Amino acid sequence: MTSQADVIETILGNASFQTEVQRVAAQLQMEPAKAAQGVRACLREMVAVQRPWAVRLYERLMRPLHAHAWKVQADAAAFDKLAQLNRQHALVFLPSHRSYADPLVLGAALRAHGFAPNFTLPGANMGFWPLGALLRRVGGITIRRSFRDDALYKLALREYFGHLAAARTNLEWYIEGGRSRTGKLRPPRYGLLGYLVDAIRARRAEDVLLVPVSMTYDQLAEVRSMAAEEQGASKLAEGPRWFWRYLRQQRRHVGSVHLRFGEPLLLSQALAWGDAGAANPRLVVERTAFELCDRINNATPVLANALVTLALLGVGGRALTLPQVLALLTPLLDYCQQRGLPLIGAEALRTGDGAQAVLLALQRAGVVSCHAAGTEPVYSIQAGQHNVAAFYRNSAVHWFVGRAIVELAFLQVAQHPGTDPVDTAWQEALRLRDLLKFEFFFARKQVFATQLVAELSLIDPDWQAHAATPEDAHALFARCGFLLAHRVLRSFIESYLVVADLLVAEDPLRAVEPAALLARCVGVGQQYRLQGRLVDPEAVSREGFGNGLALAGNLGLLGPEATPQASPATASTASTASTPATLLARRQAWRAQLEDVLARIAAIDAIENHRSGAAHAHA
Repeated sequence: MTSQADVIETILGNASFQTEVQRVAAQLQMEPAKAAQGVRACLREMVAVQRPWAVRLYERLMRPLHAHAWKVQADAAAFDKLAQLNRQHALVFLPSHRSYADPLVLGAALRAHGFAPNFTLPGANMGFWPLGALLRRVGGITIRRSFRDDALYKLALREYFGHLAAARTNLEWYIEGGRSRTGKLRPPRYGLLGYLVDAIRARRAEDVLLVPVSMTYDQLAEVRSMAAEEQGASKLAEGPRWFWRYLRQQRRHVGSVHLRFGEPLLLSQALAWGDAGAANPRLVVERTAFELCDRINNATPVLANALVTLALLGVGGRALTLPQVLALLTPLLDYCQQRGLPLIGAEALRTGDGAQAVLLALQRAGVVSCHAAGTEPVYSIQAGQHNVAAFYRNSAVHWFVGRAIVELAFLQVAQHPGTDPVDTAWQEALRLRDLLKFEFFFARKQVFATQLVAELSLIDPDWQAHAATPEDAHALFARCGFLLAHRVLRSFIESYLVVADLLVAEDPLRAVEPAALLARCVGVGQQYRLQGRLVDPEAVSREGFGNGLALAGNLGLLGPEATPQASPATASTASTASTPATLLARRQAWRAQLEDVLARIAAIDAIENHRSGAAHAHA
């Protein structure tokens, strides 16, 4: 049985690795022996083993954290396919990350279908006693949360990753890096995938198969605490006290967790795609990560709770009767069916009983409130729970972004009569795609264009003939049955507007400190919400502000000394070496763009309110 010491000695005994240690020691101006000692200490910290007794104990102890709360819904045929692929390749499972229970749910499902336990990367925050000691004996690699400036630690981790890949060990980690606080997929982290790429390119390991995994929950008890953190609350540190509190939360059954596997991707195939179009090794890793995230999204189903919260979050805080809820859901369901989206439990929403059952479940979870003391019950998002409701909506929001972009681009055409409608719509769609590239994963431009044409044909096959004037566009939207831009995009654009306002107020002679500005965004966002300057309460979101700052950095708006953050989707060509006046003007131009998009979102909201109000009055 291989011990931790055996693994460490095997890694340190590799001649090429010894050369690497000496090279890094020279860069750090360290004695080679001292560098080797430091690498050994890092390996002792991270190297994990798997002991059958520990795996059995871990499964028994962890079972209460997930087995009572959810029933796992998965496709048995998918496990059979993966088992066949695993005979030829090591598998690297890359799940979406929504809950602390994710590795327990996936691990239990895999072992129920005959898979050996994966080596996982839970992070050093889960290394508290006694859980950390147990994790390291069941294949849990508790790596540090941050090691950007520790060259020895990075060297040790890179080599350990190559060792695991060479041993054809099945791996599992979260490409997002941490749990999503908003319910949608976060931008990927590239470090671990880069280490795997290095191992394959150096022929340290055979090819591996990357397996995108989608995990979607009917309900999550921890969403409320994550939503509070998004609005500025302090995070409770992981530890024995946290563990006990989490265990107590998981005692009540709250529905199902839906486990879906995306189309697997051979890493060598991804590298071939990248090498054909880019010489930059980092860009190849980024494009591979984005491809994987897109496959996770494509595997993510649309749950009933996502559609109900999507409907209720888009009515400006008003309460709706059950027939009004059904009037919003029916055309939305028709659209999902036309698109062939993967619906789970959503068809029941066509009936009053089915919709009421979902509303009741959300009411029990404290997300929806019901006022029943009037002539008939009315439903609305519970006060203070908009970020929680948005979490459930956002699990499926990526399916509706294309439609929202088409609506905004179409309205742009209507507001600029006399221009080429196709070119105007396409250019505006590209601008919106670039504006949202830190929020969503978009296909390559050619595929993106095809997707938009398909969306347009669903609205009106003869849309060009109906875009001559703003009145024509408004009439088309009024006939359309439902509109989505205000439900899908407004909260994200409003978050960005807070960032833009603060940037315009910053001294253009000084580089912005992102962490400090992010902290200010939370307070200013809360102020704007109280003043009615933000329509959507869920726009007050640290993750939303963070993505806005990332986009601003990518556009070169953070100051004369700041480095723009690269984006795999569209790299910015903005220069940071501009004059203060130019920088201020570009910040103001970005804010103006956001205000223009929000104005069109408000116009679409008004069109739907008028249409739905007329329909209700007629009824």
